[in-house]
Amino acid sequence: MALHFALRSSCRSSAPLFNTIINGGKLPVVSRSLTSGLPRSLLLVTPKTVPALLNGPVRQFTATAVRRSAAGNHVAIWSGERALAIGMLGIIPVAIAFPSQAGDALMAIAMVMHQHWGLEAIVTDYVRPILFGNLVPKLAHGLLLVVSVATLGGLFYFIHNDIGIANSIRKIWATQTKA
Repeated sequence: MALHFALRSSCRSSAPLFNTIINGGKLPVVSRSLTSGLPRSLLLVTPKTVPALLNGPVRQFTATAVRRSAAGNHVAIWSGERALAIGMLGIIPVAIAFPSQAGDALMAIAMVMHQHWGLEAIVTDYVRPILFGNLVPKLAHGLLLVVSVATLGGLFYFIHNDIGIANSIRKIWATQTKA
């Protein structure tokens, strides 16, 4: 109920601005009760003062080429991520169908790269410097790198010192079909 009254009162107080925009610059007749708390600069709304009321000048659109960020070409990175994801559609079934250390290594690298890039996007989106300061995002990215390297190292250890990823998956499926 309180939200309803807050929205109604905010709409009423912004009505002069929107009426002025709609009426082509003609000042609307506003009751004194709505304008009692507003500064004089907001009451004199004309088409020229509207951009100042909307927090500065109106942003211009341009058809020129997009400038690349200093961090690199994000389109190429995104394309590489999509290419890896599509490549995994072939790598994983072939590595499982024909188990070998090379296939397991290729599958491990692809899976770790895929999970690293996905988690890196999550960390970049949600652990922002504006929210956590400059140190926490750097620590989060560093921790993600450590986890990715440890995961890849653990998978390589499993591939070279045990039965491997593909044989493990085949063994799990074999026990599931017996049950």
